[in-house]
Amino acid sequence: MLTGFFWALKKGILKGRLANEAAKLLQRARAIKIPKPTPKRWQVEYTYDDRRGFCGFRFVKADMPWPYGYRSIRRLPYLDLSYVRRGKEYDKRGCRNLLRDFRHHFFGDNTRLTKRRCKEFFSNKKNFLRASS
Repeated sequence: MLTGFFWALKKGILKGRLANEAAKLLQRARAIKIPKPTPKRWQVEYTYDDRRGFCGFRFVKADMPWPYGYRSIRRLPYLDLSYVRRGKEYDKRGCRNLLRDFRHHFFGDNTRLTKRRCKEFFSNKKNFLRASS
């Protein structure tokens, strides 16, 4: 699902209204606010394994020191769902890890990522850094 979405956008195979909706979704998927009371004090920490596979993400305090051997760690002040592709172009396990962590932090461990829940999340402009139409 996730890999297919980013692949289709990169290949430019979406046309017309579908391409417009995908562009809007991409903008939002790359700028998700950190769900903390003071999000500016937090960062998203992305971790990768030795083969550049995506391991997952977590929220850390922005002033937290970098751990030893931080080459396999990246930090951003927002969640970017496309970041999984920074390590490998195709990373099926990494996408599963990303969705696992996304569900955990934004919906709860015992909540399924249904079409309705995802649509509600991505339709709510308050979940994103930039205002999107």
